[in-house]
Amino acid sequence: MLDLMACHKRFGYGILWVILLLSNNIESFSWFFSSGKVNSIEKPSELLDVSHEIVADFSMESFNSKKGMTLVEKAKRKAALTNSCWQNAYQNLFAGCSEILAEEDQRSRLAWHLSDCFQKETGRSPFPYCDVKTTMRNCLSRLDQDAHRIYLEFYLETNAICHQLQTDAFKRQTERLVNELKRSAESAEDKLENIEEQAERLLHSSDHIHDSLSSIDVQTQQVAQTSKNVEERVIVVLEHSQTVYEQSLRIADSQVELHDGQIKMNERLDEGMSMLNESTNKLGEEMINLRNEAVEIEKEIGKVGDAMFMKMDTLQIKADDIGNIAETSLDKQKQLLDSQTVALEALHTMTSFQSEALEESRGTLQRLIELGHNQQQELMKRQEQLKQAHDHLVENSKTILAAQELFESKQASMFLAIDKLFTLHNAILLESRVIKAFLIYSILIVTLYMFTSTKQTYNVRPRLYIGLCVTFFIEFMVLRYGNDIEQQAWIISIVRSIFMLLASCQLLYAIYTYSTYSIVSSNSSRDYETLNHQMLQSLIDKVNGMEGNKQWLCDDDSEVDWSLWVDDDLPEDDLEDLDFTLPEHFGHASITTSVSRDYNLRNRRL
Repeated sequence: MLDLMACHKRFGYGILWVILLLSNNIESFSWFFSSGKVNSIEKPSELLDVSHEIVADFSMESFNSKKGMTLVEKAKRKAALTNSCWQNAYQNLFAGCSEILAEEDQRSRLAWHLSDCFQKETGRSPFPYCDVKTTMRNCLSRLDQDAHRIYLEFYLETNAICHQLQTDAFKRQTERLVNELKRSAESAEDKLENIEEQAERLLHSSDHIHDSLSSIDVQTQQVAQTSKNVEERVIVVLEHSQTVYEQSLRIADSQVELHDGQIKMNERLDEGMSMLNESTNKLGEEMINLRNEAVEIEKEIGKVGDAMFMKMDTLQIKADDIGNIAETSLDKQKQLLDSQTVALEALHTMTSFQSEALEESRGTLQRLIELGHNQQQELMKRQEQLKQAHDHLVENSKTILAAQELFESKQASMFLAIDKLFTLHNAILLESRVIKAFLIYSILIVTLYMFTSTKQTYNVRPRLYIGLCVTFFIEFMVLRYGNDIEQQAWIISIVRSIFMLLASCQLLYAIYTYSTYSIVSSNSSRDYETLNHQMLQSLIDKVNGMEGNKQWLCDDDSEVDWSLWVDDDLPEDDLEDLDFTLPEHFGHASITTSVSRDYNLRNRRL
């Protein structure tokens, strides 16, 4: 029984430990959903006991952009207008946002309707009719550049509005699911608390039953000890009664022997009295004979009388002795009868006491047997009740385990659904941010192309494009492998700022260096023009001088090597023309530049 109670107590402690673990898991679950970030889970450093009356509903801060919220509010205001075009277009947009993000054609068609409404509202020519069966590519091919730009803006606006609406819907659905899960967890926690209270009550009742069984065990041991003592006393009383019975048997035997001796003594006394009577009769006859012979023998009578007197005195003494002995024997017999009566009374008292003791011991044993039987029946009832309580506790524990398994399965399915929702949300967010980054970088490519289309900045175009590619690659890697959205936005903003700063520095440096180079090149071009003029003048003079000797030139034309002549007349070692003078308006700077540079305008031999 004690082993059974200890087993029940250990089972109760195990149930309490499971309940404490479940309460810790529920508190950690509530801490998990109290975070405001999408991809990060905060673990609390300590668990707090929060009352059920002060628990707030779950709310989640979504990643909302101000532009998306502004576009949604603007769309709602336009949808509330009486204009049927805007109203129908935005109502179709709000109704089919979940399908728009999945189907590109439908999103393009809604952007087409919005652009058509904008054209009609601004007084421009509306878009051409686009049939539902016709693909949007064919419809878009009929638009001009301005209309296509308006369509592109509304296309991006439609994407932002749908993304914002989907984000809000996802936020509301997630909050609803989490609140329902929190309420179910609270109800499960209440049920577990009730089960814990019932388990505590069962433990208290089992402790009480254990105490009562312990007291019953002690009482049973006391009753067994008492019955053992009574049995020992009964054995002692039986031994005493056996001894008294043996003594009474010996007394009865002695009484029988005494009675036989008294009978024999009475017979002997009767025989002595008869003998005395006979002797007295004989003595009377002899006295008569003596009286008759008295005369004859008077002397002899005197002698014989004296002798007889002496004999009679002796006989009287003997008779007195016999009477005294008989009286003594009668007194002793009377005393023996009195002692026998007292012994019989004591024997009767002992017999009655023995009977009473036997009756009392028999009654005590009967009561002990009845008490033991009742205690055994009560113990069997308590064991049956304890067995029923144990079975009920086992059933409750099985029910608790089944409910816990069901709750864990629901919790796992809920976590799986939330993980899928988070994965879908992150994928949509990543796709939208990649598209946004692609558009931004496309605009940056066009902008950089426009800035580097001039002569001043044309040389830095490759470096800017390389830096733009590196920036796009870094941003894509941050979006692909980053976890924290705020940290991603911070890193992307820093990378873009650094690129913009470096690009601005490159452009400014190119403009500055080009202005300096233009001044130097203008001076150099002037130097080139002056040298060319001098060389042409000298050549013209020489040609004019040689026209006088035309015949000589014609004869020796094949023998003249003009390149050798140029090399001989103007060798490369001459760094400056001694006959050349700079104009005055060039100034000192032009002189310094012309002196510090080498100009080689001669033909090279191949």
